[in-house]
Amino acid sequence: MISGIFENCFGTKNIGAALKYWIEMDYRVVKMGKLFPESSEKLYSHGSNLISVRLQNGKSSGHGLVRIMSWSEPRNEGLGYTLPMVEGSRWVASLVKDIYAIADAFADDKECGENWIYTEPVRAIEGIGNPATGFYHRFVGVREMFAIGAETRQAFFQRYNYNRSGYGTIEPNSPLGVSEGTHASIVISDRAFSSFYSEVFGLVPQEWNGKISGAAKLSTRQTLMLEEGQEFYLSAFSSPKAIAGVLQVYTPLYSTPDKREFAQPGSLGLCLFTYKVEDIAAFRDRVIHSAATNITPIMPNEFGEPSFGLVAPDGMFWAIVGQKRMNL
Repeated sequence: MISGIFENCFGTKNIGAALKYWIEMDYRVVKMGKLFPESSEKLYSHGSNLISVRLQNGKSSGHGLVRIMSWSEPRNEGLGYTLPMVEGSRWVASLVKDIYAIADAFADDKECGENWIYTEPVRAIEGIGNPATGFYHRFVGVREMFAIGAETRQAFFQRYNYNRSGYGTIEPNSPLGVSEGTHASIVISDRAFSSFYSEVFGLVPQEWNGKISGAAKLSTRQTLMLEEGQEFYLSAFSSPKAIAGVLQVYTPLYSTPDKREFAQPGSLGLCLFTYKVEDIAAFRDRVIHSAATNITPIMPNEFGEPSFGLVAPDGMFWAIVGQKRMNL
C-alpha cells in the first residue's frame, strides 16, 4: 500500500534560512540525518555530502511533510524563478486560513528587498462549488495564489462556504495559518505517461481525470501565470488509503521548455517528492517490471529508512521510503 505524497523535498544553500521559512508555515523538525557521497550517488544519482532535515506540519505525519536537503556540492541552481508550466516543474499546495494574510506576507517581504514572484488571490471553482448569484447565494469555492522564491514553489488556497475533512489541517497556533502539503504537482510533456502512476504506483485516478482544464478562465490563467489561450491536460491521483497527499499531473497542450534536469535530487529548490510504502521490496519488484529507469538498490536513506530511487517514464525522479529503519 502506498501513501499519499509523503515528503516535498527542497534543496537549500542555507539550512538555517530554510528552517526559519518553514517554521512560519508551522513545520517543526522531527528527524535529521546525513549521507556521504558514495551513498548519495547510489540513492539519488548525485555524489555529494548531504545533510537532511525532515519537518512535519502539526499532526500530519503520513503525508505533506517537508524534507530540507543541504548538499555540499549542489547539482545545479534548480528551477529557481522559472514559471510554473514548464516540463519538469514541481510545486506543492497547502490550505490556508486567510489567503490575504499570505499574500500580504509575500508582498511585505518583497518590499523589504526579497525576491518573490507571486500572484494575487483569485476566486476559482475547481470540481466543488458554484459562482455567487447575489448576496443570499454566495460563492462556493476557493481563492488561490502561487508564490515562487529561489528555493520554494508553492500554491495556497482558502476554502469558502464548504469543507473537506482531512484535506488540509491548520493548527490553531500556526503562525501564518498554513496546513501540511495537501497536494503536489508535476508538469510532463505527454499525458500518456501519467498512466504509470496508477498502473505501477497503484494510485487512484480522480473523477475529473481526462478533462481539459479551461486555461481561458481568468483564475487559471492568473494563478498558473499563463498566456491567454494556453491550455493543458490535468490528471489527478490519490492514495488508496488517504484523502490528501494527492498527485496532480499537468500536460501543457503547447510547447514548453524542458527543465527536468533542474528538478531532481541535488538541485536547489523543490527537487523531489517521496512516497512511503508498506512493503518496499515488493514495491521495487513491481517498479523493476515497469518502464521506469535508473532504479537504485534498496539502501538506508539519510534517516536510516529503507529507500530506493527511480526515474518514471516521464523523466521525473522519485524516491520510495519503507516503514522500518535499516542499519546505516
